[in-house]
Amino acid sequence: MKPAGPRALLSLLLVTLAGAGPAAAQSAYRWVDEQGRVQYSDQPPPQAIKKFEERNVQPNRGNAQTPFLTRKAVASFPVTLYTSKDCGKPCEDGRALLQKRGVPFSETTIDSAEQVEAFKARFGKEPFVPTLVVGKQTESGLAEPLWQGLLDNAGYPAAKR
Repeated sequence: MKPAGPRALLSLLLVTLAGAGPAAAQSAYRWVDEQGRVQYSDQPPPQAIKKFEERNVQPNRGNAQTPFLTRKAVASFPVTLYTSKDCGKPCEDGRALLQKRGVPFSETTIDSAEQVEAFKARFGKEPFVPTLVVGKQTESGLAEPLWQGLLDNAGYPAAKR
């Protein structure tokens, strides 16, 4: 058997790299079922459900420029910031704190009765914004030392590098 030539190796390399490209966006669906429970799925809701949200979700591939400790913390303790349209300065300051520290986070704006109910169902209390969720820990209201403590305990680096 004769060894593969340069063209065969190049073809193999191109096929391998093509498979390593970015994944396509995936849809995520949210709706309220007949019993009033909020449902989430990667499949469309039953046909009986007329009102639902569909969002395109990109897979989180991580950023090679994101420090290792941050990527590790994100994997174990994802951060979500809950805000509202009329939150004002406290939400702006909370967002700025996370950005200054270099913490990747998702933000959920609570602006409907359904979102209030979903928050109550998840956390067992009325929403108070801003609320910071780090993994399974929550802190309602902007109290910088408490927020910093949650982030420290989760392993997020102290400052953006």
